[in-house]
Amino acid sequence: MAKERIYLNEFGKRLRKLREQRQMTLRYLADLADLSYSFIASLEKGRYNPSRETICALAAALEADKNELLILAGYLPNGTVDQAISSSKNNKPSKELELENLLQEQISFNGIRLSDTDKNALLAFMQTMYNLKK
Repeated sequence: MAKERIYLNEFGKRLRKLREQRQMTLRYLADLADLSYSFIASLEKGRYNPSRETICALAAALEADKNELLILAGYLPNGTVDQAISSSKNNKPSKELELENLLQEQISFNGIRLSDTDKNALLAFMQTMYNLKK
């Protein structure tokens, strides 16, 4: 429960920041995303857990990275769930290329955008962990 609250608070802070950076009112964003402005205000305050569909609608309206918002809300980015299930069914590890593709996106951790150096370090760490499990 506490972990979910952290996700909701981080998601809400980022949502508000994106909205304010784009100089949008709650009502304007609500119109663009086809949501109520009071619901968006509650999301910004970390009161509700948004669905994937809600997050995608907000990302589109804000012209923001939907995967970043999905991760902040505690979801896996689009596609990775299907890839993980497929990989586990085949008893094969996920392709390294998939992780590299994910790392080409804008990624934030604890509200701080990762640099290319950080992403390369993360990739090296994951490769090391994978090699240790072999």
